[in-house]
Amino acid sequence: MKMKNAAILLMIGSIYWILLRIYYIIDAFSAERWEITKDYPISFGFDSLAIILPFSLLVLAIALLQNNEIVKKSKEEETPIQNEVQNENQIISVGDWLVNFLITIIPFVGIIFIIIWANDGKNKTRKNWAIASLIWSGIFFVLSLFIYTIIIASFLNRN
Repeated sequence: MKMKNAAILLMIGSIYWILLRIYYIIDAFSAERWEITKDYPISFGFDSLAIILPFSLLVLAIALLQNNEIVKKSKEEETPIQNEVQNENQIISVGDWLVNFLITIIPFVGIIFIIIWANDGKNKTRKNWAIASLIWSGIFFVLSLFIYTIIIASFLNRN
């Protein structure tokens, strides 16, 4: 299996795993499981931390894709003048931006496309935008986790 195919398969699998862990975390707050969850908060905490492994695999997949691009670029021999001409021809039109935004608002598909575009070597503008989007998503995820732990702690202290 080629490295790019393996990295994409690893990326899809880790995204599925992340979504499954998030489902289990949300399911722990259902009426039936809440009685068990509130009696064993440490177990719930460790179950919630189990999401770290699929995130690590996702980062590994992104690193493999970037490494694959570096190897490809080192094999290609292009002059700086050719690179400048190619970069000037990569202007994204308004219609292309509208399609990009439309794709990103589709649940689950949007995040996969943003990850793919963050590793795209063809269009530097879209690549930088996708990387910035991933950074903001990571910041919001960390803030959400912080707020999530505060809410859980307040529920546990209330009882």
